[in-house]
Amino acid sequence: MHKIESFVAKLALTIVGVSIVFITIEAVANYWLWNIASLDDFNLYASINQVKERYGDDFFSKRLDKRDGFSLQLSAHPYLGHIPSRNYVSGNNKHNELGFRGESITVEKPDGVYRIVAVGGSTTYSIDVEDFRDSYPVLLERRLHDSGYEEVEVVNGGASSYSSWQNLINIEFRVLPLEPDLIIIYQGFNDIGSRLVYPYSQYLGDNSGSSARDLANTVMLDIWEYSTAIRMFGIRFGYFASHAALELYFNTSAPSDHRLTFFRQFNRGTYPSGIFQEVSAMEMLRNNPPVHFERNLLSMLAVAERHNAEVLLVTVTTSSDFHQRTNTSKNRFFSSTEFSTAMAQHNDVTRRIAASTGTPLFDLAAAFPDDPALFTDGLHMNAEGNRVRAKLIGDFVISEFLAPD
Repeated sequence: MHKIESFVAKLALTIVGVSIVFITIEAVANYWLWNIASLDDFNLYASINQVKERYGDDFFSKRLDKRDGFSLQLSAHPYLGHIPSRNYVSGNNKHNELGFRGESITVEKPDGVYRIVAVGGSTTYSIDVEDFRDSYPVLLERRLHDSGYEEVEVVNGGASSYSSWQNLINIEFRVLPLEPDLIIIYQGFNDIGSRLVYPYSQYLGDNSGSSARDLANTVMLDIWEYSTAIRMFGIRFGYFASHAALELYFNTSAPSDHRLTFFRQFNRGTYPSGIFQEVSAMEMLRNNPPVHFERNLLSMLAVAERHNAEVLLVTVTTSSDFHQRTNTSKNRFFSSTEFSTAMAQHNDVTRRIAASTGTPLFDLAAAFPDDPALFTDGLHMNAEGNRVRAKLIGDFVISEFLAPD
């Protein structure tokens, strides 16, 4: 009996000691967050409740600029989920009054202007370059101007995480009003995640088996994230997403969507576990072929043709040995067999559609140098990579669309 009482006393003392240490760490973390952390650090590590407390319950839907401490790079949209925020400015990055990355433009195309709109996801937006002037659409315009085509205007119609579903709507509602002469479609990667759906009955044409949108669901995501210390640790080492990352609310996942699970497992070296012990990611891709991607791409062509806009299809390029040469774990899944297989399938769909419809195609995946120094993670490009891409696409645009017959 004495031994049991002694054990219980030691256990209670240990629990009290651990609790005191945790409470102390939690108090220090909260003090640092509210009184010492920079605004950028606060926005990165604060919980959704702390963000609301500082900026108001409607922080994700109202316009704030950087001097208010929280600059919204994304804003809610009724049909697209999100768009780049109008009039956003942060350092050398900016969006215009229409929500396109870059300088101000008019909706009505000026007389004598040949307007090109580049559509796609984060690779078109050029998310890994902080200066908007290093984005590929701006560099493409500069390349065309330097080649003597000063009447050309290039609009960056890309937005982070846009798949072919969003870009079909993006072209219809945001791009066509700009009266584009040419739409460049650089699409393929974001549709890969939409295929990692199980059970297979949820792989649906409206993408509801992968993507769910509930802007009202701005609540804590996990019980552990109530702790400031644990949340900061999790965000710092990639286990949690920042609560101020608005993609978290504009692009939430359906229960049958397993893309983030695969990405996180592959990056951490824990794949396969969980659902993937029952069915592998490669099996999901085999059973969910890119039929929706193909249909959406054909629909984009039909919409553009109906409104007298020409289209240039561009295959997506990646660096096959980025991670081997750079020894980095950031987005390591870009080097996975699953990713490379699916990406090749989507590029083949793009080539096949171009051939069957007579749509001009620039095979960037074949023409772009496989140089990891041009990429930030094997998929997204740095400023130099964007310059190479702009030169290659620009020269093709001149030969196919701008040069006199």
